[in-house]
Amino acid sequence: MKVLKGHLLVALLIWPFLVHSQPKPLTFGIVPQQSSSRLAEQWTPLMNYLSERLGRPVRFMTAPDIPTFEQRVLAGQYDIAYMNPYHYVEFSKVPGYRAIVREQEKRIRGIVVVRETDPATQLSDLDGETLAFPAPAAFAATILVRAELERLAVSYTPQYVSSHDSVYLSVARGYAKAGGGIERTFSSALESGLEGVRVLWRSPGYTPHAFAVHPDLSESEMEKISDLLVNLSQTEEGQSLLEGITLKALVRAGDSDWDDIRSLGLNFIKTERKP
Repeated sequence: MKVLKGHLLVALLIWPFLVHSQPKPLTFGIVPQQSSSRLAEQWTPLMNYLSERLGRPVRFMTAPDIPTFEQRVLAGQYDIAYMNPYHYVEFSKVPGYRAIVREQEKRIRGIVVVRETDPATQLSDLDGETLAFPAPAAFAATILVRAELERLAVSYTPQYVSSHDSVYLSVARGYAKAGGGIERTFSSALESGLEGVRVLWRSPGYTPHAFAVHPDLSESEMEKISDLLVNLSQTEEGQSLLEGITLKALVRAGDSDWDDIRSLGLNFIKTERKP
């Protein structure tokens, strides 16, 4: 009994040190352009890959909708985040996320989709209709599309439906005349069984989404993550992971890569933390 009590005492004494020695998980937030279940299916293998090589758990996270994602990024809840180019421009100010990686030779374009049977041939044919968008500050799917509609003086009623997938379904089911999205999520939706929807219009291209890290992350950790992401395309396993999230080769990124977005002078998100 004395031996047992002795072992118990030792265990109680060393337990706090064992718990403390466990590395704190890194949170990896993904902008919710698609459903949470779909994003988890696509991104969790990459999280596992990073966890194994960093020696530190990397946890997949997202949000129920894009405005909630914006609030969480502003609050600094993600150590790493995959965000649209406009989000990056704003959140590089406050709380100070730093871009580390982006897709190589990729330009993001906004698209407008309609049903395949719809006779519309140009954006002006959508005048007076209800159009679906994922969120007010979705860069390509909303901001670029709405800017072009306004330039053409096309009147419409916006309907926000929380995700790109919801936009495509709203159009397919006739709840909206047309909707805004991007080519990557539209292709993914087609692969998942979406039918009866076609692209009516495409915008010019801009610097794509950023992989960015929270300013509190150490330089060494940032470098390790950058290296792992950039080197994905060098192995069959890495290529498979990229294909799973419908991305191509990644390259190192710098803050100035998103100056083309800054030149647009957009201001849709208030980047002021609440006191």
